[in-house]
Amino acid sequence: MIRWSGTVLCLLGIGLTSLNVFPLNLWFGFIGSGLWAWSGIRQKDWALFIVEGVAVLMYLYGIIRL
Repeated sequence: MIRWSGTVLCLLGIGLTSLNVFPLNLWFGFIGSGLWAWSGIRQKDWALFIVEGVAVLMYLYGIIRL
């Protein structure tokens, strides 16, 4: 359930970015990538955790700059 929720939220964030809906796109991407990072930790899939963890940090930077 965590992975599907993360997938839906990431795809919504991507869709909102393509429609230039700002800053809602950042929030969907942030939460979606956070769920995927958590899933990576739970599965001990460190490559998944690293890529999504970096995405979370990048989204967070964008959110802080608002």
